[in-house]
Amino acid sequence: MSVYALSVIVVTALLLIIGKWRKNKVVFRWGVASLILMVITMGPAFISGFIDGFAEGVSAR
Repeated sequence: MSVYALSVIVVTALLLIIGKWRKNKVVFRWGVASLILMVITMGPAFISGFIDGFAEGVSAR
């Protein structure tokens, strides 16, 4: 896992937890924005990796 991916996951989790815990809407919204960024940037890599793994598993049979 790259440093970028790990840092985005940690920052997203912290923003969501702190925003919900302190009931701070601005921090929580930044957490949601970070979550959307994470889905947009890491989603395609996850999907292509899943498809490659599935195709490799089917061809191994």
